[in-house]
This record gives sequence, C-alpha cells and structure tokens, in this order.
Amino acid sequence: MAIPKPDHIDASAHAKPSTRTGVVMAILLLIFFLGTSDNQMISPLLPRIAEEFGIEAGRIGGMMGLAYALAAAAAALLIGPLSDKFGRRRFLLYASVLFGLSLLIVAIIEDARLLAATRVLTGFAAGVFSTCSIAYVADYFPYERRGVAMSVVQAGYFLALVVGVPVASLLAQWQNWRVSFAFFGALSIVAFMLVAALLPEDKHLLEEQNLLAGTGRRLDKVRMAFEGRERIAAIAAAFCVSGGFVGFLFYLGSWLTKNFGLKTGQVGLVFIVVGVASLAGALVAGHVADRVGKRAVSILSTFVLAAMLFVIPGFGWGVLLFASFLIAALAFAFRQGPLQALATELVPTRARGSFVAVRNTASQIGIALSTAVSGSLYDRFGYGAVGLFSGVVTLMAAACILLMKEPKGEAAKGDSK
Repeated sequence: MAIPKPDHIDASAHAKPSTRTGVVMAILLLIFFLGTSDNQMISPLLPRIAEEFGIEAGRIGGMMGLAYALAAAAAALLIGPLSDKFGRRRFLLYASVLFGLSLLIVAIIEDARLLAATRVLTGFAAGVFSTCSIAYVADYFPYERRGVAMSVVQAGYFLALVVGVPVASLLAQWQNWRVSFAFFGALSIVAFMLVAALLPEDKHLLEEQNLLAGTGRRLDKVRMAFEGRERIAAIAAAFCVSGGFVGFLFYLGSWLTKNFGLKTGQVGLVFIVVGVASLAGALVAGHVADRVGKRAVSILSTFVLAAMLFVIPGFGWGVLLFASFLIAALAFAFRQGPLQALATELVPTRARGSFVAVRNTASQIGIALSTAVSGSLYDRFGYGAVGLFSGVVTLMAAACILLMKEPKGEAAKGDSK
C-alpha cells in the first residue's frame, strides 16, 4: 500500500498555530475514541449477541474479550518497537483499514467462533491505535504542552462512554447489534482518510538504525522496564487496574438488562451518565494531582473505586445505584491521568516507549483474564461475584501503587539525562 505523505513534522511544528495542533489532537482523539468505543459497546450489546447465538452471556463475552485483549497485547509488543523505526503514522493507517474491515465482517458472521476470531483482528488494530496514538502525541508535542494534548486525546476513552456506547445501543435497538459494528467500521474508514490527508508524516523524526543493532537496543529497553521494584510494581499496577475494572464494566449491561429489565437503549443512557462523570473527573484530576501529588490521588481514587465495585451489585434500581455509578466513574477518571504520569517518570526517556508498551501489554492481559474469569463468575454465581472479584483486584492495584514513589523535582529525571 502506498502511504500518502502530507507535511512532515519538523522543528517548527511545535510552534505552529493552534489550528494545526488542534487538527492533530482531533484526529488522534477520533482514533482513541474508535478503539475504545468498539470494546465498551460490547457491554450493552452482549445480551443480544448471546441470545442470537444461543450461548450464555458470560461464555460468549469471555470468548470475545479474551481474543480481543490478547491480540491487543501482542500488537503493543510487536508494533510499538517497529513504530520506533518506521513511524507511528504508517501503522495508524494500516490499523484503520484492519479495524474497519474486521468490524464490517461482523455483519455477515453466523458462527460464534468466527466472531471471536474476528475480534482477534479488531483487538490487534485497537492495540496499534492505543500504542501509536499515545507515542505520536509524545513525539509531536513538546513536554510543556504534552499534558494538555495527552489529556485531550485520552478523553476519547470517556467520550466513548458518552457518545460511542449510547450510539451503538440505539442502533442495536433500532435495527440489530450488527449495525452497531458496521457503523464504527465505516467510521474507521473516515479516520483512515483523515490520517492519510492531515496527520503529518513522522518517520523522519525517528532514528534510522541497523536492524540487528536496533533489535538489541529494543530488547535492552524492554529488559530495563523490569529493573527495580518500582517499575515492576508499575507494570503489575497496569495489569490490576485494567483487570479490576474492565470485567466489571463488560458484564454491567447484561446485569442491568437481566435484573432491572432495561432495554438496550436504556443501558446506553446509563453509560452516558457514567461517561459524563468520568469526562468531568478527567478534566479536574490533573490539576488536583499536580497540587497534592499524583501518587496520593492515584491511591485514594483506587480505594474509593474498590469500595464501589464491592457495593454496586447489592443495590436495587434507584438513587443509591446511580450515586455509586457516579462515584465509581469519578474515581476511575481521577486515577487514569495521574497514574500514567507517575509511571512514565520511573524510567529514563530513552526507554519510555518500551516501558509504555510493556505496561499496555500487562493491561491487555489483565483485561483478557478478567473478562474470562468474570464471565465464568457471572454465569455461575451472578454479578455480585464479579463485583467481589473486581474489588479485590482493584485493591491489589492500590498495593502496587503504594510501592511506586512520587518523583521529586529534577531527581525524577536524573537518569534520563
């Protein structure tokens, strides 16, 4: 495939007017939104998928979640280092095509095993989206402006709750669940065209290196990610953070439908409420964390989230349930940015990309295991068991964060210079 090449990123790119930087952030926000919406919309659609294939929700959910997450983990480890040599934009283009085609294929699949196999392709593309979009932000924006840019791009995660999941729910209720997948598949083709036409080429920024020597350096960077108790704790935290929440969210739609008789569109409205609270929390969290400490905010929000995961399945439909949803959403949002900022300061700059790739891989493995375990627990014991499991894993995340020290001043960057 010939890759269109718009303007290169150059030294002046960081000083270009806000229009150019705004376009870059908007495109990467769309990519992050697509990758996140596709996975989050499974929750409200799962009852319909399970009914059509005649399989229990926990079983089909576990099959889809495991396939998706393991593929995304593989993508992080494989494409992350390759993008250091060949550029992030190139892989974002390829992933947009793969992502779109895999979702469009779902519209004609009639076998549950083929559906799970297709989720491997979607998960791989989504893993590339996550890894390369974050790396592109770090490459394009200077450090003093990177915080705002990263927050805008990662807001796609919460925008998916506010817009992506409700849209998927309404489409499924209007037609069927396959239309929801087809819609986001078509939208990814739009993302491909935007990346091809408007996202600056980035390959020339990356160091050209001998392949064999480059491989050795990449392996050394991966090894560096596991040096020291704090770095290992940060990797374990990524595993527990995702494992403690995604499984809970994955089966939330099925629980709301089964226990309270909600329709797919009504479940989408619940996700809107959760998403709005998360989006608000994400915008505030950075300012609070800069004042009181990223580690402190991460730990406190993790404890609050664990408490909510324990109690939510015990509430009936009403004010208490919605209040607990809002508190859980705020706690989750408050943890994300500060914890990422804390973790990325634990390694020197030259190893940061590999460290992020390792943490992303740990995160995806956590998602794979949690969706599989939570699916089994949901089918056998109900949503209360899912909440108990998720709360315990979230407490394990808090223990990992406790082992991570808050960097102070220039000492935080000492070994990166």
